[in-house]
Amino acid sequence: MLQETAKRDRFTIRSLDYFEAIWDHLVQAGLARVFLAYHEETPLAGAICFRLGPRVWYVYGASSSEKRNLQAPHLIQWEMIKWAKGAGCTIYDFRGVSGDLRPEHPLYGLYRFKEGFGATLETYVGEFDLPIRQGGYALWLGGLRMHNWIRRYKRQAH
Repeated sequence: MLQETAKRDRFTIRSLDYFEAIWDHLVQAGLARVFLAYHEETPLAGAICFRLGPRVWYVYGASSSEKRNLQAPHLIQWEMIKWAKGAGCTIYDFRGVSGDLRPEHPLYGLYRFKEGFGATLETYVGEFDLPIRQGGYALWLGGLRMHNWIRRYKRQAH
């Protein structure tokens, strides 16, 4: 489902090894939990949340393109919120959205989804790069620009 979601919504996902490590180190230790939603034995949505103290973080989510009218991702969120509250948590953190909240932005739907639960948007300082090797950093930036250009080109071609 995560691969399907990534392709549909055009984002990159982490490797299977990464998610197996989450399972081995966080889910097994009770610091993370996996939620799955099914309809008639067909998986429709899944999500992972992390829990530490009074806070739960919605970290990863995916959904099938089948039966989208059933709104399985909404059910998953509601079940995670109820679980968090039942576990004594007082904060449910939907985590990030794009800094560009224009409706035409490709990730606007993610913002709209989270806002639909009454989430409050909090702005933090952001991310910064601290280049250790200037030459390597310049090469990385060039590759990033090329990657972004290719993505825009492909989007316009469709």
